[in-house]
Amino acid sequence: MTALLPAIFLLAFIAIVPLYAMYFSSLLSFGKEFQRLHPDLYAQLVGADPPSFFSSSRTYRLFRVVQAGKDVGQSLDPALLAAYRSTRKYLLLGLSCFMVLLFAGLTESVISDLSSGA
Repeated sequence: MTALLPAIFLLAFIAIVPLYAMYFSSLLSFGKEFQRLHPDLYAQLVGADPPSFFSSSRTYRLFRVVQAGKDVGQSLDPALLAAYRSTRKYLLLGLSCFMVLLFAGLTESVISDLSSGA
């Protein structure tokens, strides 16, 4: 049991790095698709500047608009919704791995404190 939790922690940590890299790459792709398919709506929501890795907060704002299901005044293209689902998948997988990492680290810490105090 003592070797299992550090192994889970390490595996979750190793999984988080590529998942978040894929998430940010997918978020950038989502922003580019949004700008290409709905340029007027894109400019209305975040301005005319194109999406980049350095402007992920603007692209995340677009992501949140689609996520919340807010009425954006027009129906969104199926390709954009597919990019949204892909981005959301990577976000949820990364968050899940982070929660596993957090749980394994905290459990290992509690177990080591209990065993050293007893």
